[in-house]
Amino acid sequence: MKNRYNESDSFDNYTDYDDGFTTSTAKKYGRNIYSDSKRKHSADDLIYSDSSLVGNSQYSDSDFENSKDFGRKPKGKGRIKKILLSLLSILLVLALLACCLAFIFLGRITNKVNFEEIDEAYSRQNVLSEDVNLSESSSVKNILICGVDADNSDYGRSDSMILLSIDKKHKKIKMTSFMRDTFVYIPDPDGGYRSKLTNAYVWGGIGLTVRTIEENFGIKIDNYITVNFETFKSIVDVLGGIELTLTDREILYINCQIAQNNQTEYLDASEGVVKLNGQQALWHARNRGGVINGVEFYEDTDWDRTRRQRDFLDSVISNVKSASVGELVKISTAVAPDITTDMSKKELKKFLVSFLWYRKYSVFECSMPSDDTWSYEDNFAGNVIYVNDWDRVRSDLCSFIYE
Repeated sequence: MKNRYNESDSFDNYTDYDDGFTTSTAKKYGRNIYSDSKRKHSADDLIYSDSSLVGNSQYSDSDFENSKDFGRKPKGKGRIKKILLSLLSILLVLALLACCLAFIFLGRITNKVNFEEIDEAYSRQNVLSEDVNLSESSSVKNILICGVDADNSDYGRSDSMILLSIDKKHKKIKMTSFMRDTFVYIPDPDGGYRSKLTNAYVWGGIGLTVRTIEENFGIKIDNYITVNFETFKSIVDVLGGIELTLTDREILYINCQIAQNNQTEYLDASEGVVKLNGQQALWHARNRGGVINGVEFYEDTDWDRTRRQRDFLDSVISNVKSASVGELVKISTAVAPDITTDMSKKELKKFLVSFLWYRKYSVFECSMPSDDTWSYEDNFAGNVIYVNDWDRVRSDLCSFIYE
């Protein structure tokens, strides 16, 4: 059958009566139609002629469809894609395996830790004064760390009370030392009284210590960790020692303690930056003065003691930041049995995992009570640090922790 087409007709209305092919059909299937007004067209004469697609050459439908590579992707790209998918699968399996091993390892560590919630008798509702308002923030976690020495009392003794504040908003770790001789109100559930801060632990353990700090300094403590001082020796030895700046008297104190306790690891050094092993660092952190091996050490104050403890912890944290995975495993294994905390196992695991990020934070420190808010005084509790302006102390501490 002949095609019916008039040159005067609009090309948009052109119809091939042989196969019903129309321009609308061509548009639907994306075909480009080339028209020549000087000759008649048939469906078989339709060709591709878009130079943007095929350059200056003209290819028919059959040329494309008969090509062996028509509709196929290059073999090289397909092979590379398969290799990449295989590698990705292997990496995902290894990552999953690593997570499983890490979970098992964390489980073994947390199983060695001692978990003990604060006694209900020392709950905030039972002991804190009604007018106490505790400062807190969702972006800051406050953990009270107490270094504990065993003695003949029910709870032992804690000469080191440091609040570790992890500020996720500003990416900072802040350490606040509380002076053990600070004259405070101790909110004992059997009746509150005033005494030195250090006595809160002696008479009520960690529960009464946490509430005493909250009562007087106005900061909410989220969790506590108590650590036996002997644990620090193991940590330092695993790290291969730590460096601290010591005076000649501090070096002498260390050596006097070593001699008095029949130890052999004497510190052969002079004033300045000194590298200490675990035992030497432990004696330095425990330096409370007194008469040691016949030598008097009475020149230090409570500020000197807390400064040494902060310097010690700061150095340990700095070394832990650059520790290898193997060293971190050894430290965790050595420390776990000597740790007591009120964190649940789930919370502790989360904290340990998060510490991989926390250890990148900058470290800042301060001591409380703040400057120009206290004076020394002798009273029934002995020689104490007497705070003259508690409002200023609370404001200074809040500004330091929460900025």
